[in-house]
Amino acid sequence: MGIKRKEIVVIDRLYEAAPDDLLGVIQGLGDKPDRVMLVAHNPGLAELAHHLASEITDMPTCAVAEFAFAMASWSDIGKAEPGNVVLDYPKKV
Repeated sequence: MGIKRKEIVVIDRLYEAAPDDLLGVIQGLGDKPDRVMLVAHNPGLAELAHHLASEITDMPTCAVAEFAFAMASWSDIGKAEPGNVVLDYPKKV
């Protein structure tokens, strides 16, 4: 994926985090990174995805949701609908 190890931040409390906690981590990023990948578990991750895009009602095993936002700061995430949403998972193919 071309990501340097020093750019990866591990936050153990995200393992079974609630959607508000996941959203708080994203909102706390300020305006520095252009892209963020959040890896966590359900039900929190699916609930966060649904909060960000109401059309996502479930995230099956190994699902990946991609959201594109036209915002200057991560602190604004969750306050507006994303411009683009993609949900993919192995059984979809």
